[in-house]
Amino acid sequence: MSIISEKFSTKISTLKTEFDGNKEVAHQGVKGGLNESELSDLIREVIPKRYKLTKGVIENSKGEQSNETDILIYDDEILPSYMKNELAFVPVESVKYNFEVKSFLNASELKTTLAKFERYRSVGGNSPTVLFSFSSDIDGSEIKRLKKYDKNFFTNPVITVLCTSNKSYYYKSVSDHYLKDFLSNSEFLKLFQEASDLDLDGAIGAMREMMSNDQVLSQMSRSQFALCIQSMIRMNDQSSDIDGKEITVNGQKYSDITFKIHKWVGVEVESNEVELSFLSGISNTLSKGNFGQYLLHSAVKDPQVFAICFEDMWGNLSSQDFDENGLRYDCERFSYSFETSQESSKLIFNVTADS
Repeated sequence: MSIISEKFSTKISTLKTEFDGNKEVAHQGVKGGLNESELSDLIREVIPKRYKLTKGVIENSKGEQSNETDILIYDDEILPSYMKNELAFVPVESVKYNFEVKSFLNASELKTTLAKFERYRSVGGNSPTVLFSFSSDIDGSEIKRLKKYDKNFFTNPVITVLCTSNKSYYYKSVSDHYLKDFLSNSEFLKLFQEASDLDLDGAIGAMREMMSNDQVLSQMSRSQFALCIQSMIRMNDQSSDIDGKEITVNGQKYSDITFKIHKWVGVEVESNEVELSFLSGISNTLSKGNFGQYLLHSAVKDPQVFAICFEDMWGNLSSQDFDENGLRYDCERFSYSFETSQESSKLIFNVTADS
């Protein structure tokens, strides 16, 4: 274990000890405030100094406000916050992370957090939304419960990071891709022909056969013959070196076709590795480097993919899959099919599980 990782692991152990000590505090508000403050101190140590932490309300330019938030990370170089009686009003554009902290997580607290983050989204918030809990009322899967209550779990969840101390850490990821990076022009044209029942190769062959038939040629007028010659030249030109040309299908440039891969990734382990993963995720999002290489230098648990979904550029979803124990196949191996018409186009992705 690296010195940095070891030091932060010790700080996490201290945080857990402080949480256990705070259980004796009778006043729930005071108890919650202590837990939030101690977690804030730990987060502050892993993010760049340009970012600030506070507790407060998020506001947009129309005066619309979020609920009071337990912990906010914001960048006052974008827009400064406004302080009033120790309560911060933070412009929504400057928010980098939005946290809700729970001493004890149950279904009711989860639904309350979802409602708070939905309010945050309604005022324009688009930063990561984090639910951190020090304990939970279930021994089972926390991500399975989140999937049950978050209706947009696969593609646009209200909660994008879920961490339960000493139990599990999950985060939602999305990556953007160009189809051309996975499929050559010629391979795409083959899919297009299959989807649209077109036989371009057959048409070219038929044209060549006609141009070599003396009887057919003798019956053509001079203008018809010239038109066939021009058509043949165009077809030969289009079919040669197709991978080096720009293809347009139904008004859509092939080189502009994109898709997204949505995943839920995480670790489940009863150790400080949960919190170390949580802290490294925050730090890596906000830092130019990769602090997680230090915090997770000696990690014994590899991250797993728990959910996957593909979304094409037209909003069509395919290959949604979820397993509370982790998907048991290589999510990077997938195939495509393509449907298109004058009205719409659709990409369908398939991930084949290995036997």
